[in-house]
Amino acid sequence: MVKQPETRSPGNNYELTVIIAEEMATANLQRIFRVLQPETYPRVEFLVCSGSDRSLLCDVPVRANIRIIPAQSDNRIPVLWADGIRAAKAEKVALTTAHCVPRTDWLDRLLAYPLDGIQVGVGGAIENANNDARIDRAIYLLRYAHYTGARPSGLAEDLAADNALYRKADILAHEDLLKIGFWEPSFHERFLAEGKSLEFDNKLIVVHHNCYTAKQFVCQRYSHGIEFGAARAKAMTGAKRLMMITLSPLIPVVFTRKVMAYARQDKRFNLALKRDMGWLLVFILAWSAGETVGYIKK
Repeated sequence: MVKQPETRSPGNNYELTVIIAEEMATANLQRIFRVLQPETYPRVEFLVCSGSDRSLLCDVPVRANIRIIPAQSDNRIPVLWADGIRAAKAEKVALTTAHCVPRTDWLDRLLAYPLDGIQVGVGGAIENANNDARIDRAIYLLRYAHYTGARPSGLAEDLAADNALYRKADILAHEDLLKIGFWEPSFHERFLAEGKSLEFDNKLIVVHHNCYTAKQFVCQRYSHGIEFGAARAKAMTGAKRLMMITLSPLIPVVFTRKVMAYARQDKRFNLALKRDMGWLLVFILAWSAGETVGYIKK
């Protein structure tokens, strides 16, 4: 069922907070807000979390239900999400990035999810823009091959926070994780261990419109890899951390096979796997190097 937008004045009584993490993607903001139409959803709060200069955020509309949450210029997306989650006024938070443009029914679908009982989160599909460049396809395959519309809906153990809805209180309950950013795999593990559930809905769709250059994305992957490795290392014994450092040369192999296995589940990507493998390997190596550094530095 699609929930119709309300027209009452919201005050601080927002039903939903949409958190858009903007990292090197200001060019997409106008398109995103054209789809979201915040003037039609006064009971939805929109937060743009960004380290970009304010002059680059001129496409963010000036409205009572829209706020810009400033950040350091080098803050990565999980940290921007964490800033938004803490600032959100609604009990439910929807996360995405400025590299993704929602489908026109995205907000209505988000508002229709009750998120009650043991269900703590719902994640959706991420499709790729048509007529994209080779680098864009490689970035898409690396990050989102497991989250396409071809994946069946149902209970899930993992979601991409680039298109996901959560109960804010469940996230805030794990401040030890949130203080380094919203790294969703760590939260999902906690949620499932608590007996809570996650759901994947392939009808909840955003479309990937990449804005990173190759150099920017290599740096981003390396930085994310460090944070990921360091976060994992904190939960490991010294012996296991040493084992992961020793086995780190295998990370690119494992990562590549994982991406290819996910991509081959959708026949649309058969050609792209062959054509874009060079860039895919470059990005995987950047992440793998960062993850190894993360294990070492902890």
